[in-house]
Amino acid sequence: MQAAIGYLRVSTREQGRSGLGLAAQRFEIEAFALRERFAVKFWHQDVQTGAGADALLLRPGLATALKEAKSARCPLIVSRLDRLSRNVHFITGLMEHRVHFIVAELGKDRDDFTLHIWASLAEQERKMISERTRAGLARSKKPKGLHNRTKRSKAFLRRFRALAGAAQTKAAIERAEAYRVHIEWALSYPGKFGRPITFNAAAERLNERNLLSPRGALWSATGVANIACRLGLRARTVRVPLKVLQARVRSLWKKSPEISARAILTALRPEFPLSNERAWDLLRNCWRKAARHSPAQRQIGWRLDRRTLARVRVSAMWKRHPEWTAKEMMRRLGPRHSVGLRWVQGVLRECWLASAPRRRPGKRRIGRWHHRLPRNRPSGAANAVA
Repeated sequence: MQAAIGYLRVSTREQGRSGLGLAAQRFEIEAFALRERFAVKFWHQDVQTGAGADALLLRPGLATALKEAKSARCPLIVSRLDRLSRNVHFITGLMEHRVHFIVAELGKDRDDFTLHIWASLAEQERKMISERTRAGLARSKKPKGLHNRTKRSKAFLRRFRALAGAAQTKAAIERAEAYRVHIEWALSYPGKFGRPITFNAAAERLNERNLLSPRGALWSATGVANIACRLGLRARTVRVPLKVLQARVRSLWKKSPEISARAILTALRPEFPLSNERAWDLLRNCWRKAARHSPAQRQIGWRLDRRTLARVRVSAMWKRHPEWTAKEMMRRLGPRHSVGLRWVQGVLRECWLASAPRRRPGKRRIGRWHHRLPRNRPSGAANAVA
């Protein structure tokens, strides 16, 4: 199959944001390439008007596409001739410089005479579109004075906002429908450990195919999620407030202080979808709050883990009752804490060591007999005196 470069263009930013025109052009080029046995290697696009002879300065995508097509010696494919340009001078300049471009609408083999005629029709159509647009705007604004904001009533503004919201919703649905095939293909792949594929992995697969998003950029997990939820392919994830999650995790932790993050996920996932990292963060927050008001924790510096609450309780009971033994501490802890006798003894030992008075650094005291010895006496004389 012969390699080729694909080029897409729309005139306005609204068309670029909707993505409908770009998706339709890409579909036409892909169908033409499959029929004529071309392999489109790279895609380029622009959101710019087709008027003017200086198209290479205004459209960087077209300039890059022509440069790559010339270096790779492959044709440039467009869906229609007006997508390349609506200026006769520019198109004839490309033909004079023998730039190999193919129009999918006209076919693979077209003579220069046919291309000249279609270029003239495209330029004339641009002029007619401009005249109709100016006439329509002049007719709609002047009689009612809608160009002046002070003459717009509140009722008109409410109707205008409602119609604008409905138009945006309709455009979003149409944009999502234009990408339904691609989104379904990306979400059809299996994920890790038998789970459905994530939106991030689906976005990576779309980027591997060099398929641009409706905004003309790379796909992201948020963009795939928005279109998938709008099409009904995936249910939208319900965002639970952080305070609600903290309260639920704290209640589970109080019932079972040695609970793990996996157990929290199992208990909350049907109602509250959580990630493993989020569950660990909420659990560490519970440990941190339990150790915050413990003097022994601040003095000794125990690490935060599933037995933090047990250490805090043992240190608090030892502070009030230093005479209690390790067995009495275990009995007071109750069945909620699965700790052993040696573990409790180790905690008590650390509490005793932390509470012991520390000696201040200073000079060591020596006996009186040492002062009686001369400083420079030989070792034998010192042994004799001793």
